[in-house]
Amino acid sequence: MLFHIREYFLYFLNKEDQHSIHSPYYFNLYKDLKLYLKENKKGMQKIELVRKKFLASNQEILRIDFGAGSRWSRGNKQKISAIAKHVSSPLKFSLIYQFLCKLSPAHTVLELGTSLGINTAYLSAVTKGMLYSYEGDPALVDLAREHLSKESNINLVSGNLNETLNISLRALKKVDFVLIDANHRYEPTINYFNQIVLKLHAESILVIADIHWSNQMKKAWQELKTHSSVTGSMDFFDCGVLFFGNHGVRNDFILEI
Repeated sequence: MLFHIREYFLYFLNKEDQHSIHSPYYFNLYKDLKLYLKENKKGMQKIELVRKKFLASNQEILRIDFGAGSRWSRGNKQKISAIAKHVSSPLKFSLIYQFLCKLSPAHTVLELGTSLGINTAYLSAVTKGMLYSYEGDPALVDLAREHLSKESNINLVSGNLNETLNISLRALKKVDFVLIDANHRYEPTINYFNQIVLKLHAESILVIADIHWSNQMKKAWQELKTHSSVTGSMDFFDCGVLFFGNHGVRNDFILEI
């Protein structure tokens, strides 16, 4: 927790506003994103009703965590309401992911870490082709499938991501948008990126959640934003965005959202 507080203090000191963005591409993207959040601040009603249902549920489930564990719970048995509160992305970030997905061609979309499927539903609404969402915890898969099963463009992949991701990628020619919100450790994050980057192209966008969650995630973010294939990045503290197209001079922004 102390690390997280320190990281936010550094972010607060270094963050910029739109007047610091000199690239027309990134300036317009940031301006449009802020407008998108303002115009859609209530979210999508159908999805937000699902979120409210999870937040009100006192049902407990037995968790199987393949990742870095939790900052807010030490036990394997957790209430659905607590997962919805502490693990699921806030509405603002569900909308940020949706906006960025929509900005890409969005024909092939990957989400690493389904959780309760709230972000999945937001991504599905703008996915033009197929959304592949990966989750290792069987209990979370069941909960997500309950409200996602009616969406024909979602392929919910259950199992250990270290095994399922590579199998899926073999069948895909290219990937347009990626949200990595799974195993919050350095090595798995780097490994996921190295597998996926081979399928990315100039119009692809890749988002990494919780880039300041721990020393390991910060290290992964610092390394990935300087990868040879990355041409620009945006740090929104709770997530980082990587770009791969030629949008002028390389830029790395730290922005308030």
